Amino acid sequence: MKTPFLKVLLGCAVATMFLTACGDDSSEGLPATPASNAAESSSSAIDPVSSSDVDPISQAGPDVTVSSSSGDVVPASSETVESSPSGDGYVAGTLEEEIAKDAPFVAASAANGTLIPVAELLASVQPTDRVLFVVRHGRRGSGTGKEQKLHATGVNQAQSLGAAIAQVNATDPIFYAHSDYVRTRSTALNIFVGRGGDSTQFQSTIVGKLAGGGYVKDSDLLSQHADEDFEKNQLKVFASWMYQGLYTDTFNDLTETSVTFLTQHILPAFPPEYRIGIMVSHDMTIAPLLVYCTNQAVNFRAYENLDYWLGYIQGLAIVIAQDGSRKYYPVNGLYGEYAYLDGAINRS
Repeated sequence: MKTPFLKVLLGCAVATMFLTACGDDSSEGLPATPASNAAESSSSAIDPVSSSDVDPISQAGPDVTVSSSSGDVVPASSETVESSPSGDGYVAGTLEEEIAKDAPFVAASAANGTLIPVAELLASVQPTDRVLFVVRHGRRGSGTGKEQKLHATGVNQAQSLGAAIAQVNATDPIFYAHSDYVRTRSTALNIFVGRGGDSTQFQSTIVGKLAGGGYVKDSDLLSQHADEDFEKNQLKVFASWMYQGLYTDTFNDLTETSVTFLTQHILPAFPPEYRIGIMVSHDMTIAPLLVYCTNQAVNFRAYENLDYWLGYIQGLAIVIAQDGSRKYYPVNGLYGEYAYLDGAINRS
C-alpha cells in the first residue's frame, strides 16, 4: 500500500555525525508550530544536522522498568521487573530454535516494503490478533542527551498519531513502553494524550534494549568508519552493513541480533492481556530490525541517498495471530499538519 504523505525533508548528513544521540533534526522548512497542550514544554530550536538517532550501545540498566505516571525522567526508585516473567509474555527457546521459527514469518513479510499508516494497519487487524508497534520517537529538540525533550513538532506528531488511533480504536487498553530516553517516553505520553488520555494517569514501561538493540559490536570502530572521509557517516555505515554485509568488525550478525532482540526483549515485554502495544525506540535500533523483518524489502539504503532512512514516528508493526504466528509490516505514524515533515523520499 502506498502512502501519499510520506515525504522526506531530512537534510543531508555530514561526516561529523558519530555517537551523539538523536542528531537528526532539521530546521529547514519547518512550518510554524502551534501551541501544544502536551504535558511537556519543548525547545524552539532544532538541530540543523541530519544524523544518527541514538548512541547505539547505550543499553545500561535493567531491561524492563515500570515508569512513573508523570514527569519526564523516570525516578531511580522505579520498580524493576523481569523482561520474561514465568508464565507471562513470550518465552523464548534457544537462538537456533527461534531463528528457525521466525524464518517463515520473515518470508511471509518479505513483500512488505512500503510503510502503512498505523491507524490503517490497526483497523485491519483481526479481532483475535494482537499488534505491537515499535516506532521511532517524534522530532526532538536541539540536544543529544538522554534528557532531551521533544520539539513541539514532535509533541504534535505524537498527539496526531494518538488522535488517528482513537478514530479506529478508542477503547482498547494500550500497553506503552519506551527506552530510557526522555524523548521516547514523551512520545509515548503524547500518543496517550492524543488518544484522549489524562497525562496524570499515564503509565509505561522502560525496556532498556530499545535504546540500542544490541546491533553495534564496537562503537569505536563505528566512529572510525564514519570518519574515514567526508562522504561517510553513521547512516551510510549502518546501511552498508544492513544491505551489503560490510563492516562485520563493527556490527553483530543481523539475523541473530534481531531474533534475540525480538524474542528475548520485545515480545516478552508485551503483556499477553493487552491486544495493542506501542513501544517507542530510535532509528538505529528500528532500522536494522525492519530490514531483517522484511528481508530487505524496506529501503533504508543511505549509502545511495541519505534521505533513504527511517523518519520520525515510523517503524515496525508485529501482528501476532492466535496461533502465535507473526507477520511484520513497516508502518508510518505521521498524521495531520506535520505528516509531510519526515520519512524517506522513496516512500511517497
